[in-house]
Amino acid sequence: MRRSAEPGLGHPRRAGRPRLRRLLWRWLHRLPEFELALDTKHGRLRVSNKDAGVGRILFLQREYELATIRKSVALLTQLEQGPLHSRLMIDAGANIGTVCISMVRSAAFAGALAFEPEPRNYALLVKNVLGNGLGQSIRCFNAALSSSNSVGEMELSKNSGDHRLRAGVPLDPQARYREGSRTTIPVTVRRLDDMLAEAGVEAHDVALLWMDVQGAEKHVLEGAGRLVEAGVPVVAEFWPYGLSRAGVSPPAYAQYMAAQFTRFYDLSDETPAPQPCASIEKLFDVYAQFKQFTDLLLLPRRSGR
Repeated sequence: MRRSAEPGLGHPRRAGRPRLRRLLWRWLHRLPEFELALDTKHGRLRVSNKDAGVGRILFLQREYELATIRKSVALLTQLEQGPLHSRLMIDAGANIGTVCISMVRSAAFAGALAFEPEPRNYALLVKNVLGNGLGQSIRCFNAALSSSNSVGEMELSKNSGDHRLRAGVPLDPQARYREGSRTTIPVTVRRLDDMLAEAGVEAHDVALLWMDVQGAEKHVLEGAGRLVEAGVPVVAEFWPYGLSRAGVSPPAYAQYMAAQFTRFYDLSDETPAPQPCASIEKLFDVYAQFKQFTDLLLLPRRSGR
């Protein structure tokens, strides 16, 4: 189960290689920033030696949450959510492209729209898309997604996967990740419905919305009403600490999700089973420790198909 923010490092009988990679990473991490080109299970990816999150895990394991990616596609196929391979997926919070590149390279989807607001991540995302020959299949956008069109303030983390839009929540000096001391930058913030309209993409062209936006999932969905109305399934990270930092309370999250979706699957479970969205608030007790998180496959209440 993927219950913690620190994944394991492989089979015990292969412990020698991860140990060597750890030592090598520590040395590389101390050097001035540069890009490393890695052959991974997602494709050939460029990462920063200064990335203490996604880049580090890719260097050590040569994959990042690939089991969750594959499990979601298998479930969607099993649930007969239409022909996935002829439609698009949307990658919100795409980072450097591990999700969208994997899904398009495997032909699970015909193409993707990838949204990444942080400039260094975005530059690597574009390089990785082009480096895997997917420039005609994956369109990249340097923007954050939320419920309105604006300019937002993004706080930067040493972990490239934990850059976050600030949501006007008071900064607690005792916050677990010392968010108040993080450097911030301005970023473009857009509604997904508007971005799709400008890109000429109809809701029925989309087979999946994938979100890894560090607690801002409800805000993204509020800006994607036409997509939800059309019955597009969603894979969304569920991280109670991130939700609280984004100003989303457990009751507000549960009420919104129950209104928009009928069932969910916890992708951390070895064999995910359908659960009613009316019970989704119980997950706040399951993932109560501040580092605990999972991914949920959410099936919409409405369907335009």
